[in-house]
Amino acid sequence: MRAFFAVAALVLQFGAGSGIAAADDWPKVPNGPLHWQLQGDIDIGGSIRVTDSDLFETTTNQVQEWREAGIFPICYINVGAVEDWNDDYAEFPKDVIGNPYWGWEGENWLDISRFEQFAHIMEARFDLCREKGFLGVEPDNIDAYEADGSNKKTGFDLTRSDQLRYVGWLIEQAHARGLAIGQKNAGELVPELVGRMDFALLESSFRFGFMDAFLPYAKMKKPVFAVEYIEEGTDPDRFCPEARKYGFQGVVAHLELDQKPENCP
Repeated sequence: MRAFFAVAALVLQFGAGSGIAAADDWPKVPNGPLHWQLQGDIDIGGSIRVTDSDLFETTTNQVQEWREAGIFPICYINVGAVEDWNDDYAEFPKDVIGNPYWGWEGENWLDISRFEQFAHIMEARFDLCREKGFLGVEPDNIDAYEADGSNKKTGFDLTRSDQLRYVGWLIEQAHARGLAIGQKNAGELVPELVGRMDFALLESSFRFGFMDAFLPYAKMKKPVFAVEYIEEGTDPDRFCPEARKYGFQGVVAHLELDQKPENCP
């Protein structure tokens, strides 16, 4: 009976998380401590309100346990690059797979200017996210056009317009399934996305000085999870007060996202 009431409370708090949703019918992401871990055994502390884990590695039972505990589960989906270890890798047309993603062996950029060529694969991933019981999506690598402005080219000469068209489609796909969706980095896109996205997840924003770009999220009462990495020399005594000043949830993690992260007090 206690389990029944716990699940019922989650449905009331977060929404059913299944089926096709009406306009504005997706759950609100809590603004609280985040557990972001994409590899390894996940052990979540009692104060955690939001968890973000890999779509393929996380089981349906695990997601259900989190929801019964009152934790908001978000699924990680790589939408801008493809990894050769995922089961659906062979489904991607060869001509939309580009240059290697620098620093990550087995990962290559996707030609998001022609996302229609692999839209059915992303739709299947979003369906799986919903079917497993996740309530939100973390779409990784929505900043491919920035790579083409650097010396780490995607191989496709992508533009800001290409990026916005693709991200707009991703937002529609998530919301149509009753899933919240967040902005991952790409601070230059905030003006166009803040009104449509439901939260933000930042990497090394304190280190590289782009926290200001995401203030519009905080002003709209949308959660901002700011993550800094131990391997990059983050100093929690300097970072955490800044995160609090901005109204962000500060998190200190390992680059591989394979160990338990620590939230700022």
